Amino acid sequence: MSFLTLYRAATILLLVFCTGHTLGGMLLQSSRGPEADAVFESMKSVKFNFNGATCTWYNFWFGFGIEASINQLLSAVIAWQLDKVPPEQWDVVKGLAWALVAAQLASTVLSWTYFFAGPGVLSTVVMTLLWAGAWQKQKQLPLPLPRKEKL
Repeated sequence: MSFLTLYRAATILLLVFCTGHTLGGMLLQSSRGPEADAVFESMKSVKFNFNGATCTWYNFWFGFGIEASINQLLSAVIAWQLDKVPPEQWDVVKGLAWALVAAQLASTVLSWTYFFAGPGVLSTVVMTLLWAGAWQKQKQLPLPLPRKEKL
């Protein structure tokens, strides 16, 4: 078995995505020009009550952004673990594998719809690797044993 399987390649890209999103998108925020900076400052300074809590749009943006990073990290862990599943046990986890593909497909659509080419391309590649990994594992399933007929 080679080191770089489909699931391991997806894992590596998910970790790159998570790191880039967390550092570049969330933690190391830089100026995007005076107009964008003014909007960003308003997101931080305008407070409102939401379900009994004092909130800002910045808090929502930051919290959901970090949550997205955590989900990318979780997806990387799941992909790595799916790679370890032997063919004879694939039936037990195939629902999880295809759910991960579906979640990544949704993420890919959102990336192309609301963001820019970087996350769109990366999401597309990750989704394709996850799909191909699940398909490959599915094809390796052992044939079912014939049933013995009762006389």
